[in-house]
Amino acid sequence: MNAHDDRGRNRSPEYPLSEPEIIPPERERPRPDVFVWVAGRDGPRRATLTVPGLLTILLAFFVAGLVAALILIAALGAVLLWVPFIILVVGLLLLSATARQYWWRFRSWLSGR
Repeated sequence: MNAHDDRGRNRSPEYPLSEPEIIPPERERPRPDVFVWVAGRDGPRRATLTVPGLLTILLAFFVAGLVAALILIAALGAVLLWVPFIILVVGLLLLSATARQYWWRFRSWLSGR
């Protein structure tokens, strides 16, 4: 052994200056959380998103169904407003064609006299 080797000397063991903190797992939250890193103005930060419960999911489906029903009602309302207008336009076109045909017949009858 040389003079720089400490393996053979009896020394007291070195203890760490601080002990590590052991954090027990949380037991009050049965649902897992999702951690997301979000970049903000003051640097990245960690955001916690909880998993939605049954009531939240049912409420989201109810709101989505309500929005879809309102869109369907608006679309059907627009169609029901346009149907009489289209029937009126087609009827006027048919009446105009019939009147034009009678007018041509009348003109040919007048010219034949």
